[in-house]
Amino acid sequence: MSDLRKSSFLMGRIVAGFFYLIMGLNHFGQWGSLSAYAAEKGVPWASLAVGVSGVLLVMGGISVALGLRPVLGVLCVVLALLPITLIMHNFWAIDDAAARQIELTSFLKNGGLIGSALIFTAIRHPWPMSLDEWLDTWSFRQRLRQAEEP
Repeated sequence: MSDLRKSSFLMGRIVAGFFYLIMGLNHFGQWGSLSAYAAEKGVPWASLAVGVSGVLLVMGGISVALGLRPVLGVLCVVLALLPITLIMHNFWAIDDAAARQIELTSFLKNGGLIGSALIFTAIRHPWPMSLDEWLDTWSFRQRLRQAEEP
């Protein structure tokens, strides 16, 4: 992979990772209103669901941004967004046209975010310019040093 592609990938994954991270942190900053909205939508244990999805998004965002165990990070993002998308943004069940449009937009946005997360799984591991790559290199150098010692 060329340096330009590595740099573009690094910038793109940092932007995506921070987006997931900020979405997750928002779950904690808006806990009360998000829990009330989830309860209104019929989510069982709404407050717990908001917290769990917030933790998953924060973990996924950090993982993607740093390139630290990114497959697990992608899994966290998808596990958070899939039920949110299907339960919270069920535009098909809404009669009011304006409210249905708002939910459709959120549904499509989350679908795009899930798709962008899944695309990351197509990149070879460890990702270029990632914490995993650095850790693998460091670990390899440590093993080499140990092998050279008498």
